[in-house]
Amino acid sequence: MELKGKKYRLLFTLNALEELQDKCGGYDKLPEVFNQNNKDWVKDTKWLLTMLINEGLLEEDENAELLSEDKVGRLIHLGNIREVQNAIFASFAAGTAGDGNGDEEESGESETGEVAAVQEN
Repeated sequence: MELKGKKYRLLFTLNALEELQDKCGGYDKLPEVFNQNNKDWVKDTKWLLTMLINEGLLEEDENAELLSEDKVGRLIHLGNIREVQNAIFASFAAGTAGDGNGDEEESGESETGEVAAVQEN
C-alpha cells in the first residue's frame, strides 16, 4: 500500500490475527470494523492499519522502527480511506490463504481495491 509516496507492506500474521480477535472478537468481525455504524470505525481502522504496517516492518527487520498510531493517522484521510480498507482486506485474504511457501510479498500491495466491498451507511 502506498501512503504519501511511500510503500508500506501490510502483513496479517498470527500475531495480528490474535490482536484482532482480542479487540474485535474474531477475524470474522473484520467487515464490522469498517461499518460506519461502528462508532469506533475510524479509531479501529487506524489501529488495524498501524498493526499491519508494523508487522510488515518487523517481519523484514526485528529491530525496525515501528510507526505510532498518530503517525499512521496522519497518512490516512477520507480521500484514501477506501483504499486503506481494501488493502487491509487484501492483506487479510493473503494472510489467511497463503501459498504454503512463506512468500507473502503480495499481502499488502493491493492497488486495485477489488478484493472486498466496504460497507457504507
